[in-house]
Amino acid sequence: MKKQVLVSIISKQTIPNYLFIKDRQEQDDEMLFIATQEMKNEADWLIQTLKCTEEEKQVILLEKNQEEKWNEMTAAIAEHISSDKHYVVNLTGGTKYMTLAVYHLFSKYDSEFFYIPFPRNVVLKPFLDDEEAIDYRLKIDEYLSLYGLNFNTLQRNTVRKKEFTESFFQLFIQSFSEKESAILNKIREAYRDKGIKDISRVEMGFNLKGKEIPIPGLNDFLDNIHFENKENELSKYETQYLTGGWFEEYIYHKIKESISVDDIAIGVKLKKEEGVFNNDLDVVFTYQNHLFVIECKTGFDSNRMFNEIVYKAVAIKESMFGLPAHTYIFALNEENEQLIKVAKSMNITYFGKSYFTEPDKWNEIVEHIKHITKR
Repeated sequence: MKKQVLVSIISKQTIPNYLFIKDRQEQDDEMLFIATQEMKNEADWLIQTLKCTEEEKQVILLEKNQEEKWNEMTAAIAEHISSDKHYVVNLTGGTKYMTLAVYHLFSKYDSEFFYIPFPRNVVLKPFLDDEEAIDYRLKIDEYLSLYGLNFNTLQRNTVRKKEFTESFFQLFIQSFSEKESAILNKIREAYRDKGIKDISRVEMGFNLKGKEIPIPGLNDFLDNIHFENKENELSKYETQYLTGGWFEEYIYHKIKESISVDDIAIGVKLKKEEGVFNNDLDVVFTYQNHLFVIECKTGFDSNRMFNEIVYKAVAIKESMFGLPAHTYIFALNEENEQLIKVAKSMNITYFGKSYFTEPDKWNEIVEHIKHITKR
């Protein structure tokens, strides 16, 4: 029986290559990757995510501009083709000229050819009308790794239980008093990312250091909202929760209960390999091999602040992911047609307050997400 080799032509979008291999790979299969110099990083990310051993893989890295020189390109590829192997060729990636060359060469051997019309989860076979479903479903870590992203351990635990977060959401929607809102603003201003080591000291204003500020009424506020804390302190995760993290957790739970996601995480921290681009993603999930990123905001004070949120979302989308990521802003501000248009112009989808307070409108979000994956 001939050895089977899965052949991939590498381009910017490595997901079709990855899905094809994960869906069809059998034990002892070999993998052949064909890439240009410009796509070397993408090839490396794909190979690393697949966890290929040296014995399993061969890489044809074409010389600069060689993909535009037919004779040189075909000669470089032909060296790796053997009559004693069976080739399963994915024609999805690469340039059109590379695809022509690959088809021209492999059609002379024992080969079968396939194409993935990504983002549809199907495989097409050239010259036939049949299509086969792709059963494999991506996890978040796979998606990020395929784009060469470093990320923290994916967080799937929440600071507070779902029931508490739902009750906090209702308190927020019904509006905190001016005094309670002032307490939350002071926590955000001085303690959000470091926590409060001694609640009583901060409440009374004793021996404050650096940028610390007094917060009168803090203990009563925490008692009133039934926010249990240990040993007279709040961890940084608890202060982050109180100052907006609760809405991220609320959306995290809502998505989990409304959609049969393949994977979901909260508070994902990203860094490009070069180490110069850092970003936090509030809620991230994969569904039907699509990646969804949600920026959660309890509110913004001005159009300028909204624009900054949109530009951040765009930067994440374009610099970190590329086209397949669907990016959203969920905010507890009232709907504003102008803001919706601004977000839409940047290919960002914005949903305002009523979508989270009215069940029928939340269902519109769910149907919107499901519709995207059926296109």
